[in-house]
Amino acid sequence: MPDRGQDLGADLYHLWLAGKQDLPSVADQYGAAAESVEDTGYVAAVMWRPARFGDNYGPVFRSWTALRDEFQTFLADTATNLTLTGTALCLAANEYAKSDKDAAAEMRRLMRVDGSAAAGYSSGPDASQRGPR
Repeated sequence: MPDRGQDLGADLYHLWLAGKQDLPSVADQYGAAAESVEDTGYVAAVMWRPARFGDNYGPVFRSWTALRDEFQTFLADTATNLTLTGTALCLAANEYAKSDKDAAAEMRRLMRVDGSAAAGYSSGPDASQRGPR
């Protein structure tokens, strides 16, 4: 990674873009997967059996539930971690840009040129994800 100027600004833009768009997009997928796994709670009805056979849910139910819950937690934690990492990347890119006006100018220019990123640039709710001012 260059240490100053336009080249640094271009690298900072790509770092910012990864934090603003790429990681949140992947985090959304993990979040959706976590919700889908969580929605398998209806399995209890499928595994129910009459009490005369012993436990109403049988030996598999508790193992299945523990596995499902742990997997859902892994997915949800990954979604959270990716979101937080994206925020940190944006913050890092913005802080580096503050130290070099040429880098900041190039970063802003690239944000304007890239229409998809520029839309998020001006309207992001989190100031750490906005570009340099």
